[in-house]
Amino acid sequence: MKKGAAGTIAVAMARVLLPLWLATGAVLKLMDLSPVHLPAALIKWCGELGIDLLFVLRFSIAAELIGAGVMILLPPLARWLGIAMLATFVPVLIGDLLLGASSCGCFGAIEVNPWVTLVTDLTFLFGLLILGHGEPRLRLTPILPTTRVVAAGLWTVLSVAVAFGLPAPAPSATGDGESERASTGTEGVSELPSDGYYLPQYDDWIGRSFRQLEIASWIRNLPENIDVASHYIIFYRKDCEHCHELMEVFFSGSLRVPTTAIAVPERDGFPTENLQPFACSECQMAELPAGIDWFLQTPVLVRLVDGVVDCAAEVDVSELKCIDW
Repeated sequence: MKKGAAGTIAVAMARVLLPLWLATGAVLKLMDLSPVHLPAALIKWCGELGIDLLFVLRFSIAAELIGAGVMILLPPLARWLGIAMLATFVPVLIGDLLLGASSCGCFGAIEVNPWVTLVTDLTFLFGLLILGHGEPRLRLTPILPTTRVVAAGLWTVLSVAVAFGLPAPAPSATGDGESERASTGTEGVSELPSDGYYLPQYDDWIGRSFRQLEIASWIRNLPENIDVASHYIIFYRKDCEHCHELMEVFFSGSLRVPTTAIAVPERDGFPTENLQPFACSECQMAELPAGIDWFLQTPVLVRLVDGVVDCAAEVDVSELKCIDW
């Protein structure tokens, strides 16, 4: 490829294609402001560190909007800023692939396979590194037009204001909240989390009474007998194939230990398509309310002994935890 053509492609990547790619992702994430659409790797890492996922989502939106604007308004910075941003995206996408995520979380509710995004980002990254190699080196103090610097500054302020100022959807449980809370037989939190999501820390559940856990105050129809001897709790989704497989193998027919199955909805309610057969005919039924994002990677199995959590983990049939038979 001729040097002039390579440079033209690099300029198009840095000043047109990549800014559009970043801005599209930012706008789509702004449309629902739901942390559930963050990359799985970010959710895992931030959850372990106790970092607020809604803040991470807003920060990522602001960063992408700022990056897109600066790359268009300040051409001397475009290539290097693009390289820096792409270099931060790649490890997150690799983490998604290692976790087996079905979507990269880059475009909000629109699911895109992490492989697609990784290949695209690597194409941009190597294109900027190789095709733009012949461009003049970035000066430590590049000479930039004052009007463009002011415009970029205003764009940055506007991006932060939009990303952090736009209100997140308010949690709203459906149904008669008072009767539902009374049916749980628990006392505690009466309203759904104000930040719009619940991210469980299973290690913190161990050794505590299940009824005293925050999540228990939101469960509808939690049975009274969970405090007696051994009891299993299964958090499941109605369209979850792994949940159906777990129930079919270990919780179908006559149960060895009393078991409660708690249905987990999406933010906007329970699914109506791709529903899996419910194999646990003797399970007692309960559910969580819709209205927030429940970060429970179902199936989640909890073993109780006299009402106290003895084991809690996300499981599947091939790598089973918490079952003692």
